[in-house]
Order: sequence, then structure tokens, then C-alpha cells
Amino acid sequence: MTRVALARTATVALVAGCALAAFGAPSAHAQDFVGTRAMSLSEAYRASATGNDAIYFNPAGLVVIQRYALELNYQLNLQKEEHTVDLSVVDSKTSPMAAGLAYTFDGREFTKRYSLQHKATLALAYPVLDKLLSVGAGLKYVNVTDAVLGNYLNALSADLGILSRLPFGVSIGAVGYNLIPIQSQRAPLSAGFGLNLDFGPLSALVFGGSPVLGAKANAAGLPSTSSMGDVQGPLAGLTLEGDVNLDFTTLYGTQSRWSAGLEYLAFDTIPLRAGYLWDQATNDQQVSVGAGFIVPYFGLDVGYRQSVLHLGTHVFAIGLKFFLPV
Repeated sequence: MTRVALARTATVALVAGCALAAFGAPSAHAQDFVGTRAMSLSEAYRASATGNDAIYFNPAGLVVIQRYALELNYQLNLQKEEHTVDLSVVDSKTSPMAAGLAYTFDGREFTKRYSLQHKATLALAYPVLDKLLSVGAGLKYVNVTDAVLGNYLNALSADLGILSRLPFGVSIGAVGYNLIPIQSQRAPLSAGFGLNLDFGPLSALVFGGSPVLGAKANAAGLPSTSSMGDVQGPLAGLTLEGDVNLDFTTLYGTQSRWSAGLEYLAFDTIPLRAGYLWDQATNDQQVSVGAGFIVPYFGLDVGYRQSVLHLGTHVFAIGLKFFLPV
């Protein structure tokens, strides 16, 4: 190779490196959108996804609660000047099979049109064994226009999830993302697993409890799935979840994201959330907090995520929920 060719190669590499440093590499979330509640829990959500954002995290969760629901979410990443808007609707009351439809728009440095993404997802879920086991699938369309990295994409892919809700407040979830491979870092082939513990039934085993006398709102802003007469202990309303996501498409082989989230519903009205996430691929650590407000036909969520190692990286989120109680 001549000196001229070497110089050209070095120049191209330098320009590409500067572009990535200036604008950041594309997001590599397995799911297409991280909603306000899920973000507040640092993505520890695959075994407890019962809101509309189950469309993205685990479509099998759509059947857990019967509802008609409309949700609108907005997120702002100040470092990347990135705006994300998501609109979704769910119907899990009309028939045993639940359906959800969602659209997500993501614009990085929107006024300069550096990167635009459009994603649409149709999710279906069915209860195989009533409340014990459900399965779900999501068919998605992805459109990406990335002027910086030269990534122009129109593609279809699919997710497949399973959710098992065991006795004494234990839930297990497993999801495969982008099972129809897409040649984009924004939609990696990956798998996620989650374990959720509801301390209401668990604390009743240890400390004793009292039966549920009627439907109450849960931390998702929807009627609780507890049946009439279910025994709840003194820690009712408190849940803990741990998740892991495995990305199979990185340059360094399989890379993982580990997260844990804690959620508490205070006064049957105010959900409080916190979470921690470690990303092996970037060696980044993130902490998240969030809260909300619930009334019978309306829910409001707010969330904040902060990188521990990169203090300039933070995301604000807000979500509005409109639903009818069962």
C-alpha cells in the first residue's frame, strides 16, 4: 500500500472517529423504546411489563390486565439533543387475545436532521394457562435515516416473549428481540430475561396478612391483578426485579446489560421507582429514579436517568396514561 493510500485510510478513520465522538454511536437497545416507567426501573421490566410498553419489553404481558389504554411518552436526551415521542394503544378486554399498536419517533439533533427513526409495532398476546402462562409476539417496521453514519434502513423484524406468573408473587419473563435479523446497531438480535418478586404475597407468608377486598390500582396505573380474597402482607405494593439482556451482534461477541429495579406504590396513588444498570459493551453504569400519580382514569409518570461515569449524559422522560378501570 502506498503512502498516499495509507494517508487516505488514516484520514477516513479519523473523520469517522470524530463523527462518532461528536454525535455518539447509535443506541443499541434490544427493545425499540424504553418507556418512562421502564426507564425509571433501569429496564428491569421484562417480568413485570403490564402497561402499554409491554409492546416493546415483553408482549406476553399485554394480557395480564384487562384494559383499554392509551399512552403518550416523551423523552429528552440533553447530551445527544435527542427527542423521542411514543404513542400506543392496547385492547385486552374485547377478546382473550390482547392487541397493542405503537408508533415511535426518534430524532437526534432534530433541527439539523442528523438522525431520524420511525418504528411501528403490532403486538399480540394470548393467555395459554390463564394467569399462569402467556405468550406474545410483536411484528415491527423500522425506518432509519442517519445522515452522520450513513445508515439508511427499511426493514421488518419480530419479537417473541413468554411470561409466567407463579404463586406467591413470583414472575419470570423471557424475550427474543429482532428475531428476523436487521443489519443495524439500532435493532440488535438479542434475548432478555427477568425475575420479579411481589412482596405482598411473600410478606404474607412470613408476617401474615389480610385478604384483598376489592380491585386497587397498581404501580403501573392500572387495576391490580389480585383476585378477591388474595392475601396481601405488610409489604404489599413493593416489588423488586432483576433483568439481563444479551446482545449477540456486537464486534466483541455477546455483550450483556444487567439491571435491577425497585418499585413501591404509596397510598395506592403514588408509584415510586429506582433502578441501576450496568452495560458491559460500554462499561457504563446508570442510575434511574421516577415517580407518578394515579387516579381512576388517568396516570402520570416522570423519570430521570443519569450515567455514573459520564455525568453529562442524562435523560428526562414523561408519560401520560389514559385508561378505564375494569
